[in-house]
Amino acid sequence: MDEDEYKNKMTNILDDLCAYRTLRLDPTSRLQTKNNTFVAQLFKMGLISKDERNKMTTTTAVPPRIYGLPKIHKEGTPLRPICSSIGSPSYGLCKYIIQILKNLTMDSRYNIKNAVDFKDRVNNSQIREEETLVSFDVVSLFPSIPIELALDTIRQKWTKLEEHTNIPKQLFMDIVRFCIEENRYFKYEDKIYTQLKGMPMGSPASPVIADILMEELLDKITDKLKIKPRLLTKYVDDLFAITNKIDVENILKELNSFHKQIKFTMELEKDGKLPFLDSIVSRMDNTLKIKWYRKPIASGRILQLQFKPPKEYDNNTALGCMNRMMKISDTIYHKEIEHEIKELLTKNDFPPNIIKTLLKRRQIERKKPTEPAKIYKSLIYVPRLSERLTNSDCYNKQDIKVAHKPTNTLQKFFNKIKSKIPMMIEKSNVVYQIPCGGDNNNKCNSVYIGTTKSKLKTRISQHKSDFKLRHQNNIQKTALMTHCIRSNHTPNFDETTILQQEQHYNKRHTLEMLHIINTPTYKRLNYKTDTENCAHLYRHLLNSQTTSVTISTSKSADV
Repeated sequence: MDEDEYKNKMTNILDDLCAYRTLRLDPTSRLQTKNNTFVAQLFKMGLISKDERNKMTTTTAVPPRIYGLPKIHKEGTPLRPICSSIGSPSYGLCKYIIQILKNLTMDSRYNIKNAVDFKDRVNNSQIREEETLVSFDVVSLFPSIPIELALDTIRQKWTKLEEHTNIPKQLFMDIVRFCIEENRYFKYEDKIYTQLKGMPMGSPASPVIADILMEELLDKITDKLKIKPRLLTKYVDDLFAITNKIDVENILKELNSFHKQIKFTMELEKDGKLPFLDSIVSRMDNTLKIKWYRKPIASGRILQLQFKPPKEYDNNTALGCMNRMMKISDTIYHKEIEHEIKELLTKNDFPPNIIKTLLKRRQIERKKPTEPAKIYKSLIYVPRLSERLTNSDCYNKQDIKVAHKPTNTLQKFFNKIKSKIPMMIEKSNVVYQIPCGGDNNNKCNSVYIGTTKSKLKTRISQHKSDFKLRHQNNIQKTALMTHCIRSNHTPNFDETTILQQEQHYNKRHTLEMLHIINTPTYKRLNYKTDTENCAHLYRHLLNSQTTSVTISTSKSADV
């Protein structure tokens, strides 16, 4: 999809005045304060630990950012709006609250976990001639969730909920409303929007609230029906039922009467078959059989071997696909599925001898006893070197399993469609560099390297304040200020750059030390104490290079 086409489609979505409205002010700061007030209240009441308080308290919140995922299986390739809530004001508190709310549907009689669970529930079930297979689907479930109805449902189920929390009812409901109603805003490019109805896809609360509401819907609908479906299962917003043919329309009518915002579509079996999730259910002599199913639009691509991942990565990906296809399918289809596996792996450039070996390996691994749990450590895959490491005796193979990860990932091959966070305004958890501007007569090539958890603009403001007050009591809070006082130089704050961004505290400080060491001594302003905790191995690797070393910018900060 071209960038202009993507932007036009996103604009058309956000121009819907019934669904979205632009805001004049960014509510992030206000919501962050309210979030921290709730967290402090929970801690003061002794309801959460200090670690939980620290995880939920935020000082560097950013607005949720919306982007669109193309629905490639639909005509015209419409976009599905996704609202990334990572780093938003209520993200930590919301994740804490939903762990409590999950208990409302933990013992659901309708829920299925996946296609394998669906097979265990349905496979070999009996079906009569007067019965039919039918599936129902909610039209855009998350944007259709009525917030007030969801809150009322949670309030009515409080007796069950209070078994799992000591939070007072009113405070709990205030927090839930804060998480699911007040935090429905987001940023697209330079504008702030709020969602007027439903819940955004991407919020950690949306799936749980949707599940609670769907559970309530099914309980009430089945109570109304004179003749209940003989089997009724639910996976998020997809329903599968076995019921009498004459009752199908009545069930659809009752589902659509639950609430005006929630509307269902229906699909009936065709030629005795009905697809559901990754399987297709078929009648066979009044008995239901399940087989793995792939939509006609599916590309069949499971792995791109040209990316040269580790060999085990290839094999395990193929084995995972094979096991899934077999587990979903009834044993009567296994020969047929084995043929489809061969075709699928051949299309993915697997040689015939490898396919044959993998099929044999699958049979052997099925019979192997379960191995004791191991500690997994991930390392970047380096051809030949990684194989030598795996075959060496430099680590305890009985307790530790090394998992090599490729550097070529899907993330590298797709455009970044989220709105970018402005560097000097919103970015936090960074390693940064401030050059010295020298004085009027001389240019200084020195640089200061630092790190901060706070937003970079906040840290730069602190540096500017220190510089203004540098002659009062000879302030030397940082090596940068010491240099400026001794040389009468001025830092060039406008040329501040971000070297790396890393959420993990220890990794971020390690990266800071590596960048300091990697800076030539004549340009370095930092104190020696800033690198004292750097491992000697890193020093040796960096100092042994005759040219400048580029430090890894991967999310895991591998070196």
